[in-house]
Amino acid sequence: MINSMLILALMILASFRFIFSFIDFSETQLASPILWITFFFSGMFALAPVYMREVEQGTKEGLMLAPISPSAIYFGKFLSTFVIVLGLNLFSTVLFFVFFAQPFPDMVSLLTIIILGTVGFTALGNLISAISSNLSQSQVMLPVMLIPILLFTVVMTSVEATFQIFDGAVLADIMDGIKLILAFDIIFVASGYLLIDYIIEE
Repeated sequence: MINSMLILALMILASFRFIFSFIDFSETQLASPILWITFFFSGMFALAPVYMREVEQGTKEGLMLAPISPSAIYFGKFLSTFVIVLGLNLFSTVLFFVFFAQPFPDMVSLLTIIILGTVGFTALGNLISAISSNLSQSQVMLPVMLIPILLFTVVMTSVEATFQIFDGAVLADIMDGIKLILAFDIIFVASGYLLIDYIIEE
């Protein structure tokens, strides 16, 4: 799965590099959406099997009988997915600077936005993955349910903050965006903690 994610990230960035080599656009303006499109679609590979694997292999009942709370299951899956997706995003960021001749922005600010954005992505993604695993056509329902919520919260805010960073902003200049992404992160993590008991039991 990780190999597939890395290859997909590579192919997305290579496709953008090929397409925009024929179009006269400012790469600075495109840098932010290119990065977050790559993060979003390659990261979906990590979310799809998080709970679906338990259903397909018949281990969900055994996991529920284990002497741990459902919230511990949620946080375990959330943290493992976060590590994988964050590694993927950092790999994609390195590839981006290889493919696109961009001057390096303030890396502390960029890494802060990537980390906070990844927290929101994986927190909500794990919750939606748990919900969709109980539905028929779960692999189709995951992006259908996830994209509208995530796109208009974490992703749009992260794209705007990342655009400012590539335009020369530093950490102090993007504090409004950081606070908004942090608020989304807290809401999504808290929602997963409060709702996972009912979702797993269903």
